[in-house]
Amino acid sequence: MNKQWMGLITYSLLAFTSLHAQESLERPRLIIGIVIDQMRYDFLYRYYDAYGPDGFKRLLREGFSCENTLYNYWPTYTGPGHAAIYTGTTPSVNGIVGNEWYDRQWGRGRYVTADTTEEAVGSSKPDDRSGRHSPRVLLSSTLSDELRLAFAMRSKVVGICLKDRGSILPAGHMPDACYWFDDKTGHWITSTYYAKELPEWVINFNRQEKARKYLEGIWDKLHQRPYRESYENWRQYTHGNYKPASLVWPRSFPYDLRLWRDSLYQKYGYSLLRFVPEGNTITVDFALEAIDKMALGQDEYPDMLCLSFSTPDYCGHQFGIHAEEVQDMYLRLDLEIARLLKFLDERIGKENVLIFLTADHGVAETPLHLQQLGVPAGVFPESRLKDTLNARLRGALGLKKEFVLAVYNQQIWLNDRDLDAKSRQEVVRRIKAYLRQQPGVYDVLTVEEIMHLPAEYPFIAETRRGLHPQRSGDLVFLLQPGWHPDDEYFGKGGTTHGSPYPYDTHVPLIWYGWKIKPGQTFEPVSITDIAPTLAALLRIMRPNGCTGKVIEDLWED
Repeated sequence: MNKQWMGLITYSLLAFTSLHAQESLERPRLIIGIVIDQMRYDFLYRYYDAYGPDGFKRLLREGFSCENTLYNYWPTYTGPGHAAIYTGTTPSVNGIVGNEWYDRQWGRGRYVTADTTEEAVGSSKPDDRSGRHSPRVLLSSTLSDELRLAFAMRSKVVGICLKDRGSILPAGHMPDACYWFDDKTGHWITSTYYAKELPEWVINFNRQEKARKYLEGIWDKLHQRPYRESYENWRQYTHGNYKPASLVWPRSFPYDLRLWRDSLYQKYGYSLLRFVPEGNTITVDFALEAIDKMALGQDEYPDMLCLSFSTPDYCGHQFGIHAEEVQDMYLRLDLEIARLLKFLDERIGKENVLIFLTADHGVAETPLHLQQLGVPAGVFPESRLKDTLNARLRGALGLKKEFVLAVYNQQIWLNDRDLDAKSRQEVVRRIKAYLRQQPGVYDVLTVEEIMHLPAEYPFIAETRRGLHPQRSGDLVFLLQPGWHPDDEYFGKGGTTHGSPYPYDTHVPLIWYGWKIKPGQTFEPVSITDIAPTLAALLRIMRPNGCTGKVIEDLWED
């Protein structure tokens, strides 16, 4: 072969290689999903004037905000919320119908990620319940799963959250790592589903004993000025019996956290850290260490960090949404968001990082406060409903049976083993008649009725999407707006969530970083739209049960 032909072939190969390089797909090096537990949409703006310039304000200023994002199902709880965000579908498909529900195969209630076939890794004991978890309960794939599959398992996926379910469900079935907080030791742990032992960097992080150090200080207001965005004299609406935060005196600013160390640690471990702003701080500490030590975003394969902040939920449940404590916690979380963004700027670069920020659910007003203002609201005694129904049914039917097996999340499980078709019909009729007379109850329906009601029935589509054929109860009772069923903890103060109403379903959704143009839209967006939108941006497959749609406004100028 002469030199001319050799030169032509060489030139052609170089041109082809150059063209191929130019045409290769661009993708972000690191995707970070930030989920803030119990952040209503209006929290973006309620404290806006008090936020610094580099946290939430930066995300809003430089990112794209979907201002009308709602959950398209209920019950709105942490487990279902995290699952919906990352699977792109609702409990009717992914199977996560609550944080807890009655499992007919187990014959008892189950916690969402509980898995007795696994053992704790990094906890004080291998059989410690705090570590015996896995994602096996999740019935569909996640966006994080699809990312791993798309790049032949070369993309790294990590889940981090104080709550086990807030880490496990987003990270999916095949992450590189998944970590949550152990109250007993104050350490980050995992389970044998993910690893046989903790990596050295996690062991070294735990050796720093940051949880203990963070509980040796004082929690005082970030700004020593009146928090006009919150209510004065709110103490009467704080939940007084919700452990452990209620045990820290004087139950007003400044909180001396050292009292916990001196008198309550032996009983409650490090659980107080979940209720104070340092819970967010240690979460960011650990996330930054994970990015560094696991080299996230450092090669050509896009990695994903599923990062959730649980402290807003614990704090909100305890104090209620108008408390100075909740405001101060958000102002300090704003600083943690800014710290994370600055680290990413310096380590990877904004142009190489794609972030979305949202919430796993909203939160309700405190019923007692609304009542005093003349607004209809209340608390339904769900914790006593099983015993009440069984007692009434035994008296009415003259049979010593357990007709109702369980009540969770406004759903009722019947004991079908002891009921024939006729007796079941009578039990259902009597349950309906009783519940429809109770204060706060809007209606009670069988699952069969729910599936056949017309679309005009209020929130019927959201109700259907929250039910799974093999996991949900036999009857569902709906409450009036402003009512919630969590009488065991929040009968007189604090707050909770779980309903189909806007205060529980309207959440923030901000996109930031790689290829994201500043802007906003008020077009309706469902929480299940996040996963397919990410899949479209990354040019990978959607999760296998995905029912959401792509948010096209992100592509418009």
